[in-house]
Amino acid sequence: KSSISEAFLSIQSSLAFSTANGLPRSLMLTSTEAAEGKSTSIFGLANVLQRTKRKVIIVDVDMRSPSVHDFLGGTNANGVSNFLAGETNWRSMVQQAENSKLSYIAAGPMPPNAAELLVGDRLAILISELEKEYDHVLIDAPPVLGLADAPLISKLVQGCAYVIQAERVSTRSIRSALSRLRQASPHVYGVIVTKLERR
Repeated sequence: KSSISEAFLSIQSSLAFSTANGLPRSLMLTSTEAAEGKSTSIFGLANVLQRTKRKVIIVDVDMRSPSVHDFLGGTNANGVSNFLAGETNWRSMVQQAENSKLSYIAAGPMPPNAAELLVGDRLAILISELEKEYDHVLIDAPPVLGLADAPLISKLVQGCAYVIQAERVSTRSIRSALSRLRQASPHVYGVIVTKLERR
């Protein structure tokens, strides 16, 4: 019943009205820069969805700077990069969070060039397979500025939510990043503002 929990319930409600069919089956979270609160927001949203009896999985596709496995108390030995490189058994990559029933797939070992792995159809196959077994697939994507990854990933999901840390990134940078994202995917549902002071 905390204010944080209420905030994520509000985000869930907003997303439920964002499509004609309710909550998006596959949703990507990205931001302008690193460390604005994407992973925290993914975890909060996943917990709220689980409380409503939805089957949820988090997929860490930030292969350059993976954090989901640390956040949820697991390992990064096997994950998305392995599947993109040709492994087919994604079920062996699914881990459970230490203190909850939350399922996730870590980013996996850092590849020499993450963008090259994303150009093929392997991530689309993974998302499609996950959608057969989970109600919602939540993608933790890299930040937009300076990287090709997020726009590539955005083409493969139903839509995106954009995370902005309050009073950190300039409005100009945010507009530039959103413009890049919209060129790849028109479905940017809205913004999650993090680390907002009460004032």
